[in-house]
Amino acid sequence: MTRAARYLAPLIVCLCIVAGAWADTVPARILIGTSEAPLAPSPVFDGAGVLAPVQIVSMLGASRVDAENGDMIVTAAGGQSATIKPVYVNGVRMIPVDKLVKLVGGEHSWNAAKRTLTLTSHLNSVEFDDGTLKINCSFPVRVTTSMWDGNIVVDVANTRLVSEAKEVFIGAPLVSKARLGQYDSSTARVVLELTRSTGYALETTGAVSQVRLKVADGLVPPPSVTAQPAKPSGKTFDIRGVRIQKVDERAFDVIISTSAQGSASSSLSVSPPEIRIDLPGGRIDGVGEIEGSHGLVNPVIEKTQTGAQLILRLGRPLIHKVEVSNTETIIYVRPPNKSGGTLADKVVMNDPGHGGKECGAQAGGISEKVINLQLAQQLAAALEKHGAHVIMTRSTDEQVGLSARPKMAIDASADFFISLHCNSNVKPDSVSGIETYYHQQLPSPKLLAHAIHDGVCKTTGMCDRKVRSDRILYQSGLGVLRGLANSDIPAILLECGYLNHSSDRAKLKESNYRAKVADGIVAGLRAYIEGTPIQ
Repeated sequence: MTRAARYLAPLIVCLCIVAGAWADTVPARILIGTSEAPLAPSPVFDGAGVLAPVQIVSMLGASRVDAENGDMIVTAAGGQSATIKPVYVNGVRMIPVDKLVKLVGGEHSWNAAKRTLTLTSHLNSVEFDDGTLKINCSFPVRVTTSMWDGNIVVDVANTRLVSEAKEVFIGAPLVSKARLGQYDSSTARVVLELTRSTGYALETTGAVSQVRLKVADGLVPPPSVTAQPAKPSGKTFDIRGVRIQKVDERAFDVIISTSAQGSASSSLSVSPPEIRIDLPGGRIDGVGEIEGSHGLVNPVIEKTQTGAQLILRLGRPLIHKVEVSNTETIIYVRPPNKSGGTLADKVVMNDPGHGGKECGAQAGGISEKVINLQLAQQLAAALEKHGAHVIMTRSTDEQVGLSARPKMAIDASADFFISLHCNSNVKPDSVSGIETYYHQQLPSPKLLAHAIHDGVCKTTGMCDRKVRSDRILYQSGLGVLRGLANSDIPAILLECGYLNHSSDRAKLKESNYRAKVADGIVAGLRAYIEGTPIQ
């Protein structure tokens, strides 16, 4: 052995030992609740625990500061701090997830067969101060709210209740106490017992470590279901007055005082932005000037053949909910989810329907999946031109499951989800035009559908086949939209033309037509987000 060989041999052994330290690592997945953490590169399991890229720190609501010696000082949402030593895997700095969870709080469970680490948040405590409920969790969670038996119910997903207090006395004018419980194995529940009927609204959106819910008269949450129109009573009633009550700069209520309980139904439009409230049987002879004002509305009430109609001419598109009581009809008008700011601030999940073995509609020698991808690619370019961040559910001819598509939007914390399709029917060349679907009667998706539909119909000049609830197709709605029903991500499905109509098909195959569709979608999104009129 030469002198060089003698020196190299120990070095080679040393390098082999270092390399062998990671020889047993295998790729792993991390689920935060039921959603996979979008980490790159992938986490790994080293035989003792899961190591994840340092982005996992912010995903669990914590912050970090790098010390001079390479350690990380991590501070959880609750304020507690600790020093965690990172580990390098193939040159990538990673953090032991078990140590991070020990700091922030919560639970972690490892499924060796699936190589999956599931993280579950803890509901630590609740507070009620200045009319606001605060639910403190160990790391970010998502909630849904509802009214049940005159009380406010807040369900906290993927969370375990660890608070020792199961009942918290509040004694506020509107709230007597809060009850805490574990609704099911993965959902913690907080029930606010009210002293009387009132309103409420979430002050926080998306996934947060501290959920804040305001309780006050005149507030309503973004309604999960638009109120059903009251059935006509067949009787007349006097409309005694109309009052605009300001909630804040972006929200207001309209209170219609009546001599008896009447009936009301509503409709909306985006071009121009209006809400129309039909009041069959309503008499307006005694109505004077409309009281109050708000910068976003110009109200007009007028007679109709069947009674009266209140027209709310808006400064920008807004969602609404109608409630009818014995002597009042109240219209709650609110900004839609994810509105405000500019399109450049938003993340758009762009979903070309079908793909792979799922060809979709087929006619004239072309498959829907091909057109959908071309539409999505041109939409991505149009959105990026306006500064939006675009994520594709697929960028090639691959099969993506219906449930996987909305999950991708949730995992990416997308602001909007747009699914692109081509229509078809039984009889070729019999139907032409644009249809847009939203889920059930969710108000923000409904408004988004109207905005995008108006934009596409105007830019393409295609036949307007209306905005529709997906319930007309299936009682439970379209699967790709249903997956986002409990999120705060407005989602729509756009049918961009009929593939088995010769004229529509010729247009769908043209890049110029697809560009017009993309421009129409952008115009609709800007109307929804920014309040920009659709030209």
